[in-house]
Amino acid sequence: MLLWLLAAGAAGVAYLALRAWAEANTLSVTRVEIPIHGLPPDLDGLTIIQLSDLHLRGYGPFEQDLVRTVRSLPAPILVITGDFLGDPNAAGALIPLLMEIGRDRAVYGVLGNHDHGRRVNTQALVHDLTRAGVRVLINSGDAIRHRGHRIRIAGVDDPHTGRDNLNEALAHVPPSAGDAREPLILLAHSPDVLETASQAGVDLVLAGHTHGGQICLPGGRPLWTNTRRGRFGAGLFGRGRTQMFVSRGIGTSSVRGRLFCPPEVAVVRLVPARPEGAQG
Repeated sequence: MLLWLLAAGAAGVAYLALRAWAEANTLSVTRVEIPIHGLPPDLDGLTIIQLSDLHLRGYGPFEQDLVRTVRSLPAPILVITGDFLGDPNAAGALIPLLMEIGRDRAVYGVLGNHDHGRRVNTQALVHDLTRAGVRVLINSGDAIRHRGHRIRIAGVDDPHTGRDNLNEALAHVPPSAGDAREPLILLAHSPDVLETASQAGVDLVLAGHTHGGQICLPGGRPLWTNTRRGRFGAGLFGRGRTQMFVSRGIGTSSVRGRLFCPPEVAVVRLVPARPEGAQG
């Protein structure tokens, strides 16, 4: 009986390990509609692709699938919310990958905690990202025009390690004079910025860092999220009029597997929020 139990236990562990490896290498596409208050009608349906936590370690079949998937998705804006490298030696693979997925669209990125790691040359990484066509927002901002409307995009350095400065980022991209409604999007590696973003009047936060928990219970319930100011695993959250989407990310940390938490390319579609008190 004991030998049978040991054999069954070993088989169960082997199954979970195999599943975790397979899931980490099976890319998914998540489509989400996010309501934005006061969104101009011309921007209804604006699509943003979000990637996060690439943790790139090379350029193999999984990365090729990532490129094919992103290239197949029409969107004028692509954002990458930190943790680009899982192995500093993979920096040479990062530039061609980003150049491929970013072709013919505006690409923005922010840094994560791993991008400031002891083995990473952060200055060289930012240089490589810039060469690849990524506008790296380090407590900074930019504005892009789409269908005749100005969209403000701010980005903070890694909040998880206390490098973020939201006021400085927003100062780089003030609203235009006049009454025109300009959506304000904040890129941050960690979702811990939600409270301050809400206080600052940000419309949408796009974040990552959590890997969705990476190893989860059935149904995607995370065992751990590695956040400081709330249990933000993955998906859509809100505070006041501020919406936040937290991506499960692409890569893995030191644990090279995922369980009930597949890697995702997020396709974020902005839609007008219903007026307060509206029925239907």
